Amino acid sequence: MKGCNPPPRPESFDVMGPSALVVLRVARGAPPPDAETVRAAIADDRARLRLPPADAAYRLAGPYAIGVGGRTFDEYVAWEV
Repeated sequence: MKGCNPPPRPESFDVMGPSALVVLRVARGAPPPDAETVRAAIADDRARLRLPPADAAYRLAGPYAIGVGGRTFDEYVAWEV
């Protein structure tokens, strides 16, 4: 049975090498992580991935409310672009 969506064209994919992705947790209702904190977390992840240092732009998504051990937090996800 054929699907209703055509197969993706190869040129529609943006090919990118490995990059950092981090999850940052703050107290519920606290301000989002500042740029310095996000960049430090990304640099740490790049080091764990054995990628060379880079000062790439990033995107930040969130907050996502979570509960852990009876406490509430806001999580943010940051990734290189």
